[in-house]
Amino acid sequence: MALPCEARPLIKAWNLKKITQKQAFASYGNEFAVLTVSGIGKVAMAGAVAYTLAQYPDVAEPIMLNIGIAGHNRLPVGSCLLADRIADADSGRRFYPQLPFAAPCPTRGLTTFAQAAAEYCGDYLRDMEASAFYETAVKFSSSELIHCLKVVSDNSESPLANVTEDAVADWIGASLPVVEALLTRLAELANSQPKPDRKLYREALGRFHFTASNAAKLQAVLNRWRLVYGEPADLNRIDAKNAKDLLAQMEALLAEKQFYL
Repeated sequence: MALPCEARPLIKAWNLKKITQKQAFASYGNEFAVLTVSGIGKVAMAGAVAYTLAQYPDVAEPIMLNIGIAGHNRLPVGSCLLADRIADADSGRRFYPQLPFAAPCPTRGLTTFAQAAAEYCGDYLRDMEASAFYETAVKFSSSELIHCLKVVSDNSESPLANVTEDAVADWIGASLPVVEALLTRLAELANSQPKPDRKLYREALGRFHFTASNAAKLQAVLNRWRLVYGEPADLNRIDAKNAKDLLAQMEALLAEKQFYL
């Protein structure tokens, strides 16, 4: 989440405790979840996602959810929506979150801007973090477990200048049933997926030195390999010089494999 006021209702509802050791970003957690407050903007969000995941390299295929406020041309403030496509206004890149479940709320397209947009137009949500969140998160987990849930904070009749921290907290708090319904469905989806091969994971870690970030990537790559090839990876057949080279070769082989649903 970008803002402390967005995080406040979840911290209270889930009884999250601040992680007290020195952190680059404010983080709160319990035995089930970690909530990180990134700050505003794409750079801050990308850093927060990568940093948080690096703290938990043994968590395979994590569920990742970006929750926050967004503007829209005409939807009422307080409306809760799930992003079904994400565009970056600066780079032009587009991402398409997978929705293999019944969404617990309406869906909309979402565009991320480097600056708060002053004009309201089009039938899409607008924010300042989602594209960076998704582009970073998808490197570490399965795309159907990564989503952006947005609550409308401003529109053409009630502009951004009217938004207050208390109002944001109230809107996010009112959307908690949707948040929890979405997380329940994502947990069911995660539990239905093949379990990671921990022996193979430890074997790879024993061969090379992995940073915490690359260890998290390794887990995702091994899971994708099993899904695409139908069997565990044979690391002895990959002539890699180091951890980075191993990941690059495996990702290249995955990209070459024809895969049909």
